[in-house]
Amino acid sequence: MNHLTTLGLPLLGLAALVAVVLFSLVATQFMAEPSVIGPQDANLMLQASVTKTATFNSTALDLGQGFAPGGAGKPMSANVFVSSMDTDDGNETYTFALQDSADNATFVARGSVAVTAAGTGVIGAVIKQRYVRLVLTTTGTTPSITYLAYLQPQSL
Repeated sequence: MNHLTTLGLPLLGLAALVAVVLFSLVATQFMAEPSVIGPQDANLMLQASVTKTATFNSTALDLGQGFAPGGAGKPMSANVFVSSMDTDDGNETYTFALQDSADNATFVARGSVAVTAAGTGVIGAVIKQRYVRLVLTTTGTTPSITYLAYLQPQSL
């Protein structure tokens, strides 16, 4: 038996703790360069490609009656792919928030990202409830943004 096998259990606990800390530190970010986060599951689409000119709540994604992560919840991310946005007046702002709800009526914000250019925004969050939606908040004179978004489970 080597020393790694002997220390395996404590190392796994430490690795999980490090993964949670790293996820928390880098979970909410925006990448200006187009990128592929990974394969996206069509069943986890939060929003099909759409152009919006005002604040908007997506239809909630139902994770199913059996979705009950319990305790601390389930780490997930919302991957928001922005193909175009208006910044001509210089006063437009765009913020995406990931929210969840137990009853599809009262939602709680779990994470957000401000978008400043076309590219990929990632909202890291811990989802604790059955229903999940994406909320776009816009401000400015002539806001207009085209995007699509997927929910993606994260592993620790």
